[in-house]
Amino acid sequence: ARSARVMAAFVARRAMSTMTKKPHLYYMSAWFCPFAHRATLALEHHGDHLTYEWIEALGWEKRKATGASHEKGASLATEHENWYHFKAPELMKHNPLGMVPTLVSEATYLEDDSRGPRKPPVRESLVAIEFVDELVNGGDAPIMPSCPYERARARVAADVVNKQICSKYYHVLVRQDANEQREGFEALLKGIEAFGGELVGPAGGSFFGGATSPGLVDYALFPWAHRIPVFEHYRGADFAIPKNTPNLARYHDWLDAMHALPHVKKTCPPWDDYLAHIGRYADGSARSKVANAVRDGRDAHQYDDEKDDTSH
Repeated sequence: ARSARVMAAFVARRAMSTMTKKPHLYYMSAWFCPFAHRATLALEHHGDHLTYEWIEALGWEKRKATGASHEKGASLATEHENWYHFKAPELMKHNPLGMVPTLVSEATYLEDDSRGPRKPPVRESLVAIEFVDELVNGGDAPIMPSCPYERARARVAADVVNKQICSKYYHVLVRQDANEQREGFEALLKGIEAFGGELVGPAGGSFFGGATSPGLVDYALFPWAHRIPVFEHYRGADFAIPKNTPNLARYHDWLDAMHALPHVKKTCPPWDDYLAHIGRYADGSARSKVANAVRDGRDAHQYDDEKDDTSH
């Protein structure tokens, strides 16, 4: 009888352990990529409720030009020559489009059914934020609002900042005509002005909608907001974000509040390293799907997986 009780207690403990085991993810990322940075923010936001293994999946290499961005084989007289992404085999296996972030479950990555059912990889940066939040049932501080109306509002607002601010970041850098750079900056500034107007709400917090902790929209924008000061280095002091309106002042307060969060601050790439990296975009030598789309006259979010592919 005693052995039966001991066995029952063991089984109960094992069941409890299985029930409470933290999800573990394999995270294909790139230290310099703001799209991947979105997923990193969500993972660190819920760091007490999951674990993950970072796989550095993108890098840069020099090779001849592809037809996707300019005449095949043509040379480009820049300090960096022509730069293309190389993509880790793990990334291409789980995401043939070769884009980060890509999140993969243990069972799928290890091809081990004993670790649970195999699940499809999670792709796309905004989707990844919501996925992480859902995976841990919101954790201690949900990223997504509990109200379906507020969730819908957040999704729309995240799409707006993605198109009006994040995409325009590349317009300022990739386009080499001074007038086009300024045009992109003014459009970006207009988007930031509108975003600043959304930073008020009944809770009186510092984040989107006046929330007291960051949500989807904050994490959608922050990776680019953190990087925008590169404009001053590559395009001049008049490409700094001013504080001359109430909404722009709120934006700067929001950015300070985001940087003040330890789990956010730890995700930011080393500044000098990032400044050197983004120089490939600023001088027009980067060859990525996003850069190719902007060079072609489209916005960054309008890249085409086939037309702008640089893998061939």
